[in-house]
Amino acid sequence: MHFLYPEGAGNLERAKGRPMHEFFKAFGEQMPAADWNDPGTKQGVYMIGPNSEYLEGGGAISGNAAHVRERLRTALKRWKKLRKEKGYANEPVPAVANVSVPEVADKPLVLRVFLRDLPRGKGDASGRRFTEGDLRGMWLNFTKWAWNINWLALDDPSALVPKGKKAQPVASDVFRRICRDTLVDNVRGQTSRWREQDIELAELTMQRLKDDDGLWVIEYRGKASMKSGRLSYTPSLYGRGTWDPKARAFETLEIVAIGERAGAGTFNQRERDRGTAPMGVALVLFRPIADSSD
Repeated sequence: MHFLYPEGAGNLERAKGRPMHEFFKAFGEQMPAADWNDPGTKQGVYMIGPNSEYLEGGGAISGNAAHVRERLRTALKRWKKLRKEKGYANEPVPAVANVSVPEVADKPLVLRVFLRDLPRGKGDASGRRFTEGDLRGMWLNFTKWAWNINWLALDDPSALVPKGKKAQPVASDVFRRICRDTLVDNVRGQTSRWREQDIELAELTMQRLKDDDGLWVIEYRGKASMKSGRLSYTPSLYGRGTWDPKARAFETLEIVAIGERAGAGTFNQRERDRGTAPMGVALVLFRPIADSSD
């Protein structure tokens, strides 16, 4: 929802003109004021026609299944009437390219950031994949298979490429940004980025190991420690990448951080799980998938 209809005048101004924002905005302008939750987050359940037509919906209503069912019934009645009035016909959803979120689009290096809980001992299933049965009572069950996805974009990919074959540190400002923006406990919900003063340790080295068919194989090793009040995360990092010196681009890049987290934020669902407990973060090179029509 942050990308469809972000909170705050400044964020809304940046979203102006984006098709997905304008689509959802046109829908919201037709909603009853009590359901639109303005100002505030637009997280909710919405039933929308193909041209932003209002069918039903409301903010923060997912916790009441019976209430949602009634709204769905109302939406279906309105849809049957609307499709006749406008001559809508069922058609396949068009295939489109796999794209990144607007904030990182068209950047020279984009990484997907995967965050998840890790097993806490023999037989523990923290962070496991979910099964169909887990979807009942999902609001509570999701803590069993907690994971999340974020994004990171860097303007200069060569910042992660060593000069020469000896180990050397990744520039402090680059790695500290990685720490601030991605090594956070967003596994179950939202946590603010670390502040600069929260970073107690941030060291990441890179070393060119060998050449593989014209590509440079690069190894990364490091450690970090962030703390703010009772919130903390202290991971070790390891990664590998292959760099194409001719194209000046990465062919592959994966960096994993594993360590102990502790504490609870306002919205990250850790009130009953303050740790310490192991958490993993994986940064993986993102490559858009070409449109199937190409």
